[in-house]
Amino acid sequence: MFAKNAVAFVFLLFLITKTVIVLGQDKAVFADSISFAGFLINQGEISGLEFRLTDSSGRIFLDSSLNVLSEIGQTADFKTALLLKDSLLRSDSSVWEIQFLVYEQEHAFSAVREYVSNLLRNGDIEVTTPDTNVKDYISLASKERYTPLFPGTSVYGGDYKMVIVILTISLFVLFALGMIIFMLIYKTRRNRKEKLQTLYDELIIAPLSEILFEKTLDELESLSDEELYSNFPAKQLKKSLYTQVLVGRILALNKKMKGDFKLKLKALYRRLKLEKASIEKLKSSKWDTVVMGLVEINEMDLKEGLKEVKKLVNSPNFQIRSQAVATVLNLSDDVDLSFLRDQAYPLSRWQQMNYLRIIKHLNSSRDLHINSLFSSKNQSIRMFGYKLVRILGLVDLLAELEEKFQSSADPEKIEIIKTFEYLGVPSEMQLVNAGLKSANLELVAIAAKAAGTIGDDSTAIIIGEILENAPDFGLKLILLRSLLNLNGDLYRQFITDNPTSDSQRINNHLLDPLLKDV
Repeated sequence: MFAKNAVAFVFLLFLITKTVIVLGQDKAVFADSISFAGFLINQGEISGLEFRLTDSSGRIFLDSSLNVLSEIGQTADFKTALLLKDSLLRSDSSVWEIQFLVYEQEHAFSAVREYVSNLLRNGDIEVTTPDTNVKDYISLASKERYTPLFPGTSVYGGDYKMVIVILTISLFVLFALGMIIFMLIYKTRRNRKEKLQTLYDELIIAPLSEILFEKTLDELESLSDEELYSNFPAKQLKKSLYTQVLVGRILALNKKMKGDFKLKLKALYRRLKLEKASIEKLKSSKWDTVVMGLVEINEMDLKEGLKEVKKLVNSPNFQIRSQAVATVLNLSDDVDLSFLRDQAYPLSRWQQMNYLRIIKHLNSSRDLHINSLFSSKNQSIRMFGYKLVRILGLVDLLAELEEKFQSSADPEKIEIIKTFEYLGVPSEMQLVNAGLKSANLELVAIAAKAAGTIGDDSTAIIIGEILENAPDFGLKLILLRSLLNLNGDLYRQFITDNPTSDSQRINNHLLDPLLKDV
């Protein structure tokens, strides 16, 4: 029994001890020295706690106004002590420290902190609230409703630079969206057009082949409209894309076919009344459409469209003008070149080659009056006329060229001399001799070259005079070759009298049988 009572007493004593330990473990009031110093500054005076300033020698500061040190002198306000310390640091070289006094007894900083903590735990200090004049701007701002900094209804409208930037970005976005939409629409339409072209081409090939290879020309012309439109539906012919594919197929076949096949294609073209669409294209505002109409009229021999075609021979558009002239030359039965004479635009080399091909074909069957080109106000057309005389071998027109020589410009004189040289027809020596005396070196070179073919003794004398003036090597070679052909004695005399290196080189070249034509 006694043992049980003893055990119970020891257990109770243990619980009491642990309870005291647990109760004694109060939470620290101040987390660190900084928080404690801040509390002292805000709290002001605390019961039993005072502060004084001392230097390293133990002297005590008494009065800041008199700057006198005494054995006594202390304050109960920690903030005042800090201010006194700061003022002494600025005015005195001594090092001052704050001493903490608890009931007139000096204590360390940690002991003072524990003392104040105990007062707070016991409720012996009424904590002073901070100054309400100090505002927490962040907290206040979080409670305030936001108002924009910019005045007016538009936030960015007042800044013109910002307006420009916004407009630029907006235009860029709109342009990008427009491009994307345009490309999508364009691609969709193109794909649809390609599919329709393929479909129409498949529908056209079979009936077109049947007409060409299984029907005669008479059968095609006597074919009823019902049977014709069963192969080429009238409803489809009203569609521009279908007509375009059909015309393209007919034109392609017309270029490859010959004889009756061409006649069948042209007859079918008229039976389907496609010639009206071709002539109507000439009135289009798009130059490519007009050119396509001219090509169709030319290929299908649509002479009923000549009246509209002749209106386009002087068109400012190069392609239209070129194709219109070619069409008029091909289709007109009694055409001469007067319409070409009156053309205001110069002829390009390509145009001249194209017209020459047609004129060479027509010259044998028609009187084209090529000499009418000599009186054109357009120099390129006059020169084209001279070239036609040379290429077509129109010797009967040389007399007219000789008459025009004196009044012509140097480029025309060059063409006239080339014509006489090419045809090898002697002329009055004024052409070659006048050319040799010209100040234009190009004309002199052409005349010197022609002199070897159509010159005479008077020409040889003029060549000798030019050689005495020491021309450049290229011209000297031409002159000596012509002089050798005209008068061998004058040539040898010149070589003897002028034993220069250039003359000897040219002489060796001209006398070499392998190089005489080089």
